[in-house]
Amino acid sequence: DRFGTAVATSVVEFPTTGSAGAVVLARSDNYPDALVGIRFASAKNAPLLFTNGGSLPTSTQAEIVRVLPAGGTVYLLGGTAAIPASVATTLTGLGYVVQRLAGTDRFGTALAVAAAMGNPGTVLLATGINFPDALAAGPAAAHVGGVVLLTAGPVLPASVRDYLSAHPGVVYAVGGPAVAADPSAIALMGADRYATAVAAAALFSGPTELGVASGVTFADALSGGAFQAHVDGPLLLSASAILPSSTTSYLQTVRATVRTSTLFGGPMALAPAVAAAVGVALGTA
Repeated sequence: DRFGTAVATSVVEFPTTGSAGAVVLARSDNYPDALVGIRFASAKNAPLLFTNGGSLPTSTQAEIVRVLPAGGTVYLLGGTAAIPASVATTLTGLGYVVQRLAGTDRFGTALAVAAAMGNPGTVLLATGINFPDALAAGPAAAHVGGVVLLTAGPVLPASVRDYLSAHPGVVYAVGGPAVAADPSAIALMGADRYATAVAAAALFSGPTELGVASGVTFADALSGGAFQAHVDGPLLLSASAILPSSTTSYLQTVRATVRTSTLFGGPMALAPAVAAAVGVALGTA
């Protein structure tokens, strides 16, 4: 399940016990506050793990204890409606420092994360009304030393506009809604979510690492995106049963430099045919 996939990803990312700089926790069944967690996890040298309502799954708790020394910081993404205070109480009882990053809404939570990162001037905008574009934006933001902020679909929230004015820099818009929200931004957009992820991957020149996750659901791509941000590689998205042609074409163009490709999620998320198609496109099958 998504909890186990996040733990499996963390184990590969941080194989040595106690080697993480922090842990980032997001809610497993609702994406808005978690969307900016990919970039934040990479900034804190942390895995991105999941809570389950008001409790920590046993697997998540065990991985936190394994990967993070006592006294370390666990960041909670979102307010108590997203991650209840009971989770913070459990973590405090385990000997961790708990820091919650939250705003009055998903846009405010993204701004709180940006503030915790020192308010970077390089920004990747992506819609917060859906998840695929922001998932692909996370590793790309890490690559360019930026942060992901959210739009209300084709509308730029006033709070985000104020941030851009106060912290001038390079602004990218990932996906059609974000491009509509800020037409002055550098557009990274494709015909669909899969082609948009390819457009975001274009920020990487000659990547040696890349990941593929489902573009139909968000959980595996969240933990997988944090992994890709950590290893400085793009995250591509796929349909569950078939690798999209835009993703296939991209893989073929980077096959000369890619050393490692990682698929996130089990066969229900990415069918064996997708894994096979990735191998063929990269010339490793």
